[in-house]
Amino acid sequence: MLAFTTEEKELILSAIKYEKEVQDRADEDEIEYVEEIEDEIQKENVFISRRQIDSIIIYLGYLLDRRDQYDNGEVLLLESKLENFSNLP
Repeated sequence: MLAFTTEEKELILSAIKYEKEVQDRADEDEIEYVEEIEDEIQKENVFISRRQIDSIIIYLGYLLDRRDQYDNGEVLLLESKLENFSNLP
């Protein structure tokens, strides 16, 4: 189980929102995968795989391009936290 603050969850959900916009033209399997991550992040107790963690890190990259809307320091800190989770044995 992974623990995220409300602010971290909001950042992740914002990144997922941008990914869903990109995937709008993609195949149904990819859209379903993104929605599974979104559903899990909204739960109190978050259980996600390493693959899903790695996907979230990629999605957070969208927020780095929107400096006027998101604090890059917070986004980078969250990316670092997720990378640490992904690198656990």
